[in-house]
Amino acid sequence: MGLLSPLEMNNITFTNMNKILQSFLGLGVSLSVILSMSETQAYSLINDEQIVPMSDLTENFDDFFLEEIADGDTSNFNGFSSGSATGTITLDLIGDFDLRSFILWNDVNVFAEGIESFKLNFFNSSDSLIESSNTLVGPLGQVEGEEYIFDTIVPNVSRVDLVVLSSYPGFGSDIEIREVAFTGSEHTLSTPEPSSIISLFILGTVNVGYLLKRKIQR
Repeated sequence: MGLLSPLEMNNITFTNMNKILQSFLGLGVSLSVILSMSETQAYSLINDEQIVPMSDLTENFDDFFLEEIADGDTSNFNGFSSGSATGTITLDLIGDFDLRSFILWNDVNVFAEGIESFKLNFFNSSDSLIESSNTLVGPLGQVEGEEYIFDTIVPNVSRVDLVVLSSYPGFGSDIEIREVAFTGSEHTLSTPEPSSIISLFILGTVNVGYLLKRKIQR
């Protein structure tokens, strides 16, 4: 068998690339969708032993302790109670996480007191501020947890300050929280995901094939 000419080699290369592309398109997915594919990120609940709450706020009645807001128990109607209506609770995360959402189980006991307006400040392990949320509103008299999904994933978070701006009135306007949690995943250094490699491969196939075809037609 003789050596193939450059033109024959180009034809074979373009034909193989075209077959590869067609095999993906044969799945019934448009090219634009294929090129925008990304791996579905699995998010888990971050709570209990993964959160250490800290604050200078005093506890009411020596009975409702701060650590109860991150003990994994959402069945209780009382958690932490403070005599202050405003203040900051630091939620120290055991590790670095990419956060997707915050979940709040507000107080529902007696007069359904609880925090009313609040914001979240996100910090990395160097104590540098990553970003802050908008002002959020806590649920009133709601037994289920309220989830606040962030506009974008907040990356590499080591600490979150829960800044309580106001609390619902009851016996007084006290900070009362049953439980808090986040959803997210452990932060890792970015590496190319399989789906990203596939997308780049397909894009490269289209571009190279197009260039080869133009060269052949000249």
